[in-house]
Amino acid sequence: MTSTRAAQPLGGFGTAGRSPLADSRELAAVSGALYPVLTLLVRLPQTMVPLGVLTTVALISGSPALGTLCAAAVTLGSALCGLAMGAAASWRRRQLGLVLLTLVNPPAVWWLVRMLPDLSADADAEPAQLVLPCLLAGLVLPQMGVACRLRWWSLLGRDAREDLFDTALRHESVMDSLATVLAAAVTGLVAVTLGPVSVLVLAATLTLVGTTVFLLHSSARAPAGPVHVLPRVPPAPSRAGRRRRRRTRQLRLLPVVGMAALGSFVGATLGAVVVFTTAVDTVVSVSWLYAVSGLTSALAAVAASTRTEAMRLWNRWVAAAAGAVLAAMLLTIPDDSVGMVVVLALAGLTTGPCLVAVYEIARLVAPSSRVTALTTLMTAAMSLGLTVGLALSGWSGETWGYRTAALVPVVSAAVLLATALGFVHRWRRTVPADL
Repeated sequence: MTSTRAAQPLGGFGTAGRSPLADSRELAAVSGALYPVLTLLVRLPQTMVPLGVLTTVALISGSPALGTLCAAAVTLGSALCGLAMGAAASWRRRQLGLVLLTLVNPPAVWWLVRMLPDLSADADAEPAQLVLPCLLAGLVLPQMGVACRLRWWSLLGRDAREDLFDTALRHESVMDSLATVLAAAVTGLVAVTLGPVSVLVLAATLTLVGTTVFLLHSSARAPAGPVHVLPRVPPAPSRAGRRRRRRTRQLRLLPVVGMAALGSFVGATLGAVVVFTTAVDTVVSVSWLYAVSGLTSALAAVAASTRTEAMRLWNRWVAAAAGAVLAAMLLTIPDDSVGMVVVLALAGLTTGPCLVAVYEIARLVAPSSRVTALTTLMTAAMSLGLTVGLALSGWSGETWGYRTAALVPVVSAAVLLATALGFVHRWRRTVPADL
């Protein structure tokens, strides 16, 4: 059943295009000039901790599988932490949870720093002895992407500027990409100059300082917005209404699956890079190589944040996913670092636009009361996908070699493309075709 009426986003937000500079100016006028920059800086530890753990364990133990397993444990803990922060979104005093995480995180990372070198070098140590402290470090790592999105909801609701919420979502997607490249570059620099363990110390320091500034910022005084993770929905009055509601739920599920597939693609690519660098004895350069992908991803995300009428959001998703499949297939080709840099740069060009497109789709398929809950689930799904991709590529690479590890990103990218195509099909059956 296809409607012929003019298309309107289900979330009620407008779709007029804005330039990234205009977005930043409008958001800064509501939140203050510092806050948009703060949303970038507080995200750095979320990438630095997994990269620091991965580099430390892989370098000391010589096992890419163990390194990716420990990094996957961190990302799994991060996903659970993000879900918990989302579940607490409706609490009026939800910032107390962020304060608690801020205080607990440095001791947890300190314990990890004390244990990682000894356990990684001990050939008789059980993997669980390494995985458990890594999981704990992820569980107490504040997911500032979730916190920033909640803060935007409060700020825009306070000033009756709900029309800027899609702009804030676009800004947050760009910040995710920029934080990845900046964190990877910082991790590589610190790992080369001071050692990989120092990355974890710096990440804990940034967590403490960044979240403290975030909690003390003037935007924290905005009243908590009416966010409900599971808002009550009245029963559908008719069979047709129930059918439409079921299709809409399926439509909302697909961006979550898409983010999980995107996370798996990113994680599997990183795992393949670890296997590659281990084979050529340059494990410490993992962060530099990952930064190449992050740089092109950030540039592409900034370019994609300017929406045009000629290219619909789902077309961007499909195009980016198809590009990810091609880039993933090229991962099996490089035999040296130069070739790997080129392939990673191409892979990064697909992840940035995909990230922006899928997050923007969230506001199209969910009413305003559910957008924050949906984006929280999408963020957690990406972390879960990252966990699976890291573990699978690291294990398969150590068992069967780099070429096998490079096949995992291909499968993940194929799932991402299938999800995008499934979304287009479901959208055309659920809502008007013209955005």
